[in-house]
Amino acid sequence: MNIKIFTLGSLLVNCYLVYNEKDAILFDIASKDIEQIDNFLKEKNLTLSKLILTHGHIDHILGIKEVVERYNCKVYIGKEDYDFLTKSNLNLSNFVIGTSFSYNNDEIIKISEGDYIDDFLVLNSPGHTIGSKVFYNEKENIMITGDTIFNGSYGRVDFPTGNMTELMSSIRKILSYPDDTILYPGHGEKTTIKAEKIYY
Repeated sequence: MNIKIFTLGSLLVNCYLVYNEKDAILFDIASKDIEQIDNFLKEKNLTLSKLILTHGHIDHILGIKEVVERYNCKVYIGKEDYDFLTKSNLNLSNFVIGTSFSYNNDEIIKISEGDYIDDFLVLNSPGHTIGSKVFYNEKENIMITGDTIFNGSYGRVDFPTGNMTELMSSIRKILSYPDDTILYPGHGEKTTIKAEKIYY
């Protein structure tokens, strides 16, 4: 398994393309301009089959329409954050990009803790948003963490459905996994569970 990081959008979101010899899945899409991703997929002769959203804030979902229209891929989001896709007060689009954003597609797949997407186990991680999810791949020893935990920090809780108590509980849950697990956050540099334990 390989991971290619595309840091996109005005808030410098890490969008992770996870791929093998033929197939690829994308975690988050921060921009309507997907040419970098498209060029890479063509270069590697990859098929993008899935777009997985760590949560519903606009800086992580802005390019959904463009990705779906180009690749006809499936879209996954935590069931509790599903309404973020159509409600600008929840996805923060007016605040971040100055205009309302809504994406409605009946084929979006709502995910819950315990689900598997390929080799990734879905884990609830509320706090930044009510439906934030992290994705753990035991075989590869990695976790895609969205905005739940960063390198030396964590996501904001002062937006709708944010909750500091829940976030701290989610972080403790993440830190219960093996120390050498590599964390790939929504912003900033990757880290490990062992490195983050010094802060909590």
